[in-house]
Amino acid sequence: MKKFLDKFTQLHVYIDIISFILVTTLLLIRWSTLTNYARLAYALMSVMCLHQLEEYRFPGGFLWGFNKILGAKDPIRYPGNRLSASTVDIISFILTIPPLLMGCSPRLAAIFAIFALIEAVLHTYFGFSMLVKFHQLGKDTIYFPGNATAWFLFTPLALALVNELVGNHLLSATGWLQAIGMILAFMVVVMAVLTLTLKDPHSPYIYRTEPREGYFKKYIK
Repeated sequence: MKKFLDKFTQLHVYIDIISFILVTTLLLIRWSTLTNYARLAYALMSVMCLHQLEEYRFPGGFLWGFNKILGAKDPIRYPGNRLSASTVDIISFILTIPPLLMGCSPRLAAIFAIFALIEAVLHTYFGFSMLVKFHQLGKDTIYFPGNATAWFLFTPLALALVNELVGNHLLSATGWLQAIGMILAFMVVVMAVLTLTLKDPHSPYIYRTEPREGYFKKYIK
């Protein structure tokens, strides 16, 4: 089982790339038949793939930084690790890509927009937190792996999508509440529970790309 899980979690980056190609290609092919809100939802899904690549590979280091914010002594593997991080992301793709491609509803589009804005806020917080922790070691920006896509792609696309949904009265108050409820359920049931369940101070599932600390390597003395 460990060997299977090791191979499975290493597929994360390739799933990101394949998903990006699939969603972006279908966005271009279906452009003329999609509504404006669906186009924006497709675009946000494509950005989510890029966002994960920025977090874990280019430059990477999201998990190390996140664990460090939580006060971990061994942030390479605890409390978050490659198994919990990749499982959460892959489950999120399974829950969102099929319904998006089969027919994007206003509520699904709202879920994409709200989640993107939450990501932007959280990443900004992460950036400030790490600036405080590493300022004396030379860190002078609030950049955190994932911030570039969160600020410059998630935020404008999500705001445009919210404006499209609100301006055209495409979603009722109940619909907005349902979208928020689904996001909260995902964050609690999938993200939090999986991370807590799969945490292991001796976890063998670490990101093996070098440097393992990703972006933060230059601030480690």
